[in-house]
Amino acid sequence: MRILTWVVVLLTALYSGYWFVAAKAAREGAETALAEAGARGIEVQHQGLDLTGFPSRFDLTLTEPKVSGDGWRWQAPFAQVFALSYSPWKLISALPNTQRLEVAGQGIEIASTRMQASLFLRPETALPLDRFDAVVEGASLRGEAGWALGFASANASLIAQEGGAQAAFRMLEIVPDQRLTAALNGALPATVARVDLLADLGLSQPLGLRAAPAELTLITLREAHLVWGPLKLTVAGELVPDPQGRAEGTLDLRVEGWQQGLAAAEAAGVVPERFRVVLRSMLENLAAQSDEPGVLKLPLVMAQGQMRLGPLPLGPAPRLR
Repeated sequence: MRILTWVVVLLTALYSGYWFVAAKAAREGAETALAEAGARGIEVQHQGLDLTGFPSRFDLTLTEPKVSGDGWRWQAPFAQVFALSYSPWKLISALPNTQRLEVAGQGIEIASTRMQASLFLRPETALPLDRFDAVVEGASLRGEAGWALGFASANASLIAQEGGAQAAFRMLEIVPDQRLTAALNGALPATVARVDLLADLGLSQPLGLRAAPAELTLITLREAHLVWGPLKLTVAGELVPDPQGRAEGTLDLRVEGWQQGLAAAEAAGVVPERFRVVLRSMLENLAAQSDEPGVLKLPLVMAQGQMRLGPLPLGPAPRLR
């Protein structure tokens, strides 16, 4: 028994020593990460950095963080990151129910009932990504300009795979600003039921916390959906960056309930009145050529830096890098 007691005491002392050494390293790592963010043009201010959780966890708390970059600023009462002491490469982050974001000089108040994220890394030198997940529930955004947006839940994930990563996103029960729904004049419901996507991303190298930034080489959009009452939009296709970094490729759009969607766009003033007859006639002709009656199918083509929906020019293609 005396030997067993001494073994327990020794193991406890060794583990306690490990925790305090690892906690010191974790704190220094957090301070280094904040300094590196500043070197990349992201300024981080706070009122204190605390690390607790002995003996089983590392609980890192940043008090009153203020993060700003080029044209934006974010602040909150606190930000927290948790990790088990025996598995420090698996991180969980929690944000408070109230936050503030400023973009281009406009303030946005953010409220939610839950906002969390988890980051699982592999225990290797570059700390490569294994999986990232984020969830937001009961969220509302209110802009100082008077607009508001809410949604029941949103989930996002990024999973490492051979040659890149798989990205997924889903948002449910989206409530647009009341001024928008009023402008639609009943053409569409006041709530967007669902927005989601699933895509495979080709990357120049694996993502890693200590790795050099990876460049996007390919987007294979397996499927994306917008469900807004009778309007059901499905998108799939493949895009690559051209030599200038703009998207190049084709996305195939399938639209059910396009008549209601067009009526909503007309009611909201998106379609100028002088173009309405021509646009409706053109879409009716395109829908008549579809192999599914009443379903509009159009290619969204991006080439030579420009974007075109069927025969309609839409302007510059988005940048992928």
